[in-house]
Amino acid sequence: MNKRITGSAGLILISVLLLAACGNKQAVDTAGESKSEQTADPVTDIKEDVSEEPEEMKASYFEALAEDTDRMILEARAQYEEEDHTPLAEPVRYNVLWLGFTQVYYEDLVFRMTDFDREYLEAVALNYEKSVESISDHNIDISVDLHFIEDSTPLTKTEGDDWLFLAQETVQPFIDLYVNNETDTVLTTVQTAGDENAERNEGRDGYGIHYVMLGLETAGLSSSMGYSTFDLQKPVEGTYPLKDPEIPSLYATAVAVHEWMHQLESLGSILDIEYPNTHAYMGAESFPGYQKYNADENDYDFFEFYKLVLKGELPYTGGSGVKHVGMYPKMWPLIKRNVFNTGNFTIKAADKDVYLRGQTSDPTLTVSEEPCTWNIRYCGEGRFSLSPTELPDKLIDLSNAWDAEDNNIGLWVYTGYTDAQSWCITGNDDGSYSLKTPYESGRLITLRDGAFLCTEGAEGIQKWIIEAAQD
Repeated sequence: MNKRITGSAGLILISVLLLAACGNKQAVDTAGESKSEQTADPVTDIKEDVSEEPEEMKASYFEALAEDTDRMILEARAQYEEEDHTPLAEPVRYNVLWLGFTQVYYEDLVFRMTDFDREYLEAVALNYEKSVESISDHNIDISVDLHFIEDSTPLTKTEGDDWLFLAQETVQPFIDLYVNNETDTVLTTVQTAGDENAERNEGRDGYGIHYVMLGLETAGLSSSMGYSTFDLQKPVEGTYPLKDPEIPSLYATAVAVHEWMHQLESLGSILDIEYPNTHAYMGAESFPGYQKYNADENDYDFFEFYKLVLKGELPYTGGSGVKHVGMYPKMWPLIKRNVFNTGNFTIKAADKDVYLRGQTSDPTLTVSEEPCTWNIRYCGEGRFSLSPTELPDKLIDLSNAWDAEDNNIGLWVYTGYTDAQSWCITGNDDGSYSLKTPYESGRLITLRDGAFLCTEGAEGIQKWIIEAAQD
């Protein structure tokens, strides 16, 4: 529950890479329109024995990590099935890096934060932190690390539309400046409302046509780090200053919680359960099984709905009657960044001095004498996805998902065919690893005569040394 507020020095924007993703998505969200001191962390402690990554890891590292994570998944699923809301023995420590961009622009349009906006954003960050903790029955302990970025930063226009947003790739240098190994998600905020911005932009091309969207959810549990961005707007009269930070009383708090909740939706597929879409307040017509909630009538800007989701008490009517869905206590540990994102690694042939590499010019697999770093993410059921950090939107992929001898293996964008894009990393007696398909055949990724194939045969390179990448 610590908040640190600083400003950034001038930082020149540079070309950067997106965070690696297993199924990273971008979805426009227009719902908003109508380093603290370390203590015991149950998630970190669970994985402590296997997450200390020596340069040459034990052969059982990935199997042990998969076993621990699968146990957490099973425990969370059991709580959901039994509708057991028994709280955690210790709250999950969750660290939010929050960046307030004080000046953004698009072509001739320029938007700035005033001193009041800065003060208001501080209150929003506190309101988000305290209210989510309270709603969750303190199963989560949030620390917000808030920084104000003074650099003039460009906005991006959505393709085929007039909406503007703060793209993650644009702000990645600032994220890199403040992020650390304990950061679980990143929130960014701009301000386009207010009299000063209206006066500044009146008559300029695009003003009144281009609007910054209230929210854009770009990445969540399916990515190596969550990211959401939204517009601050002006406080509703009578809601600010805060009377009680534990009560979600600010409009921007509602938008922040809404966008952040989108990041949690992958729990549905991870746990193979019914988990509500953050827009399910729209009711059965759009989301069968859910009732409709009205903004401001039930509670502040759909917050009755948000509360029920964050407490695991949202009614859902399915084939077997009413089920209460949302965040059960043992789901909270699964939203930590380090649960599914195992880190960055190099992958070297065990019997040859070459490294597995993602070729950038014509994206495919190749080998090189120079190391390439790979982001390895756990996908459940003992499987991992592998994505080159230089090509974060590409995954090692089995062509056409065919489990056939000598089928080609390369790089491809996320397809949703998990059998084709997830791999079992199994340890060998000599300390090396083999990369196997999840199919019953257990065929291996094999380098033979310069081609990567899926094969049961032993001819070619099939053993790899996987080491934690050096910072």
